[in-house]
Amino acid sequence: MTGQTSGRSERTQKVKTDTQHSVSIQSRQDDQFIVEAVEKSNLNALRLALYQVTRDPDLSKMRVVRELIRGGALHTYVLAPKDHAALKAKALEYLRSGAGAAPSSPSRADARRMMEMFTREPLSDSEFEFGYEELGYEEFPRDVRWTYRPPHETLSRIKVAIIGAGISGISAAIQLRRLGIPYVVIERQSGIGGTWRRNCYPDARVDVSSFLYQFKFEKNYPWSEFFASRDETQKYLEHIARKHGVMDSVQLDSEVVAANWEDADAIWRLKINRKDGTSEILRVNFVISASGLFNAVNKPDIPGAAAFNGPIFHSAEWDHGVDYRDKSVALIGTGSTGTQLAPALAQEVRHLAVYQRTPNWIMAMENYRAPVSAHARWLLDSMPYYWNWYCYASYVTGQQLQGLQTYDHEWRAKGGLINERNDGVRKNLIAYIKSKVGDSPELLEKLIPTHAPLVRRLVVDNGFYDALRRDNVELVTEAIGRITPGGILTKDGRERHFDLIVLAAGFKVTDYLWPVDYVGRDGATLAASWRVDGARAYLGITMPGFPNLFIFYGPNGQPRSGGFYSWAEIWSRYAVGSIVELIQKGARSMEVRREVFEEYNARMDLAMRELIWEEQGHSYYVNAQGRSAVNMPWTTTEYHSMVRSPNLSDYVIR
Repeated sequence: MTGQTSGRSERTQKVKTDTQHSVSIQSRQDDQFIVEAVEKSNLNALRLALYQVTRDPDLSKMRVVRELIRGGALHTYVLAPKDHAALKAKALEYLRSGAGAAPSSPSRADARRMMEMFTREPLSDSEFEFGYEELGYEEFPRDVRWTYRPPHETLSRIKVAIIGAGISGISAAIQLRRLGIPYVVIERQSGIGGTWRRNCYPDARVDVSSFLYQFKFEKNYPWSEFFASRDETQKYLEHIARKHGVMDSVQLDSEVVAANWEDADAIWRLKINRKDGTSEILRVNFVISASGLFNAVNKPDIPGAAAFNGPIFHSAEWDHGVDYRDKSVALIGTGSTGTQLAPALAQEVRHLAVYQRTPNWIMAMENYRAPVSAHARWLLDSMPYYWNWYCYASYVTGQQLQGLQTYDHEWRAKGGLINERNDGVRKNLIAYIKSKVGDSPELLEKLIPTHAPLVRRLVVDNGFYDALRRDNVELVTEAIGRITPGGILTKDGRERHFDLIVLAAGFKVTDYLWPVDYVGRDGATLAASWRVDGARAYLGITMPGFPNLFIFYGPNGQPRSGGFYSWAEIWSRYAVGSIVELIQKGARSMEVRREVFEEYNARMDLAMRELIWEEQGHSYYVNAQGRSAVNMPWTTTEYHSMVRSPNLSDYVIR
């Protein structure tokens, strides 16, 4: 059902085409340019790519060492300095030669051997399976296949509704289109892109490497920056949707407001309200909710907000008609958005007051805001398989965050706080803060968090600390009492006057499936199902009482690491694979068994005790009941193993 390989002949032809293209590119570069490109490369990724095309045994024997990055939070696997000269000489010889077509993708066994060569560490089976998909050798690494293709007459009676045209919705739509299963994407905004269309505040950008934060079925997209801006990300999603024919099936300016399961017919009845004031009832066999985690803005309930005389809006509802230049502006919130936005505002406004309730751990990021150089782009285009191994390097590095999230009880018994790595990162991050504001003791005291790193999300420094040092910026840590017609009054009795207030207060992440009112089998409602301790699901995807409903980024559905595009592909494979299985069996519905759901959640709660998210303070990870309801406790490879393909014995099939 789920295919792990694509047609060998198609793949070989693609490699030949890419290689021929690379030779033409090379011919336009002088020798010095090629030397510089190799010098600036990721040498370990280059080594693996070169080994893959030459099978030079000397390359397999070269040594690898760990190099700490990001304040010691992570490490990269780099080529030992002793082997640099030899690798560069071999790479230059190959690139100068204009070698012919590269060999086709390796076998799985060969790929595993090279993956272990990359780190000089053994891989478990689960680590290999996830990592192999991340290498992106296959045309569609996470494809779904028919065991046998049903006749058109059968498929024409099926309809799938995808709610949301962001990353997840686009991924699911592409899977369904490739299989010939009729679908519709319902999007409340006026264009696709989801959260990246909506969050258009100044200087918005991703804080995960673009070489990790991308679909694996789109090969070597020409990113202009290592961490894409919001505008480039939006263009990427539009490119993907157009390329794969998704736009033809998207209904824009349309919002699903209610969904009712009709058991007799095994269909969902959806009520859709449109921006033009019309409405529609749509009957579908399956619903995939791709509305995401960050779809309901969190507007803090601050007394007096309605009486403010100037503009006041949420960062996710940016009013581009408001000119903030040379104005006095208040920015409420210093999470990922607030800290990213503050420097851009600081450069343009007369005065900026940044209101901080809880300081966050903020780290420097290599290549953040840096363009992808001509040398890097040439090598990605010219060296066969370098793109695959360059992306794989980002994946391997990102996996290490999980080690910071777990308690080490022996370490704590000796006086440690969390575990040795986490405590080390805390020290390094404090050192980074001191390097930025250490000569201002008052400011330093306000900016050092009391919680451990990763209790809340780590924030990437977009120039936040530098912005706070500007003469026109102040950091306010006194609690807000109320908003007045002219500004903000803090509880210490001081009122500051503003022309504009920006709310960078995040999202109501535990409002899953908002704003749709789902009513399932026998009148089951989300409110009743989640009354005791908040939203729960099986695998973050399905729930008892709600047949044929698949949730992407659902309750406890946030993986502990990995690129979000990859998880969108994985969830799409699970949901669409389930639909394919039902169609092939001639069944009409599937619903997770109550006992499977309860056993899974009991295991999850037990595993969660070993992780740090419910400790100290509050964050969006924790729901109103005090339970960690966003993240999952499983490692990414454990969870990947659970959702690689649906286990139909977990479900009641009717």
